[in-house]
Amino acid sequence: MLGTSTTPYDLRFRLLDIPVRVHPLFWLTAALLGWRDQDLFRVIMWIACVFLSILVHEFGHGLMAKYFHGSPSVVLYAMGGLCYSQGERTSGQRLAVLFGGPGAGFLLCGLVMLIASLVYGISPGEHVETLLELLGLTANLPSALDRIPSRTPALLYLFMVQINFFWGLINLLPVWPLDGGQATQVVLTMFDRRHGVRRGHIVSLLTAGLIAVFAASREDYFLAIMFGILAFMNYQNLQSLHQVSSFGLDHDDDWWRG
Repeated sequence: MLGTSTTPYDLRFRLLDIPVRVHPLFWLTAALLGWRDQDLFRVIMWIACVFLSILVHEFGHGLMAKYFHGSPSVVLYAMGGLCYSQGERTSGQRLAVLFGGPGAGFLLCGLVMLIASLVYGISPGEHVETLLELLGLTANLPSALDRIPSRTPALLYLFMVQINFFWGLINLLPVWPLDGGQATQVVLTMFDRRHGVRRGHIVSLLTAGLIAVFAASREDYFLAIMFGILAFMNYQNLQSLHQVSSFGLDHDDDWWRG
């Protein structure tokens, strides 16, 4: 995949017996996403939170794969993270591995909220209001950020909740290659091994296209471009599957068993 090739500048380490490689473009992309008002401290905080959050997400996949006797490895690259593994043999195991990533992120988000509650006395309602603010559904009630007095823990709380909650929800959308899109293909393949992958890409194309249009209407051009690219990727996959079928060749809808 683009941006995942090995370079002499990769950061490599092993954690919980899972090898990890961090591509240099990961740091650059994280910095660009977090750049605001030439605030270097804010950017550094953002990069650290992105690194920790995506690493936890990928280890959610990896540890679940190890539970099923897989041999996972993690790569952090420009577009986020990947967990390569082999050994999952059933649809249930594959779904467990896929949902292990977002699940780990939601647990990390809950842990951050719990610590903030213990340290700053933040109520569950104030946490909920923070989540509503991030989703653009705020009712202008007191939020958790109003209870955190200093900048550093406030930024840490904001970034960790934003990344692990909001990004976690996006990742569960039925859009390939997001985890939700891959899970959709697994489920559709369970019911129709021959056409499950193709139908999964159709669902992904329609969902990504609608989100891109909606985001553009709200002038959220980053989200619009992101889902526009994902829609195009699924369109290309559908074209490839059509070409394979036109030549009388069959494609492997058991990709998730590998």
